[in-house]
Amino acid sequence: MKFNWGTGIVLVIILFVSGMGLMVYITYQTSINLVHEDYYPRELEHQSMIEKRNNALDLDERVSISYNGQVIEISFPDVFDFESLKGEIILFRPSSSEKDVFVLVKTDLEGKQHIRADELDRGKYIVMVEWEFEDKFYYTEKDIYVKHINK
Repeated sequence: MKFNWGTGIVLVIILFVSGMGLMVYITYQTSINLVHEDYYPRELEHQSMIEKRNNALDLDERVSISYNGQVIEISFPDVFDFESLKGEIILFRPSSSEKDVFVLVKTDLEGKQHIRADELDRGKYIVMVEWEFEDKFYYTEKDIYVKHINK
């Protein structure tokens, strides 16, 4: 068989079509994972989250979130009646939703809440604090890195 221009063009077209078919097959086999399963309903709540963040930023004194290696401390400003605070603290683990921790807001008399970190795995957590006071909602968050060696 003699190799000429016609044979070369046919081979290039066959290789191109085969390559495109392989790319389409691989693309359909790839799964697409979202950070949250309920992504779209969360998107609808986005505007209310912006308002909650703005409410927290409008405070004269902000909520402080600190980590000293053993305890995560959330400290609320004195403008709040600590007994009337309602809300939730989420320790969100970006790498695994199974390691998320949920705690209700329950401060001491000084407006501080402590969460022990010795049960947490090493790595990044996002401490998300969402609370309500006198029918006004607030939200703040901070990244922390748990560094202790667990177990």
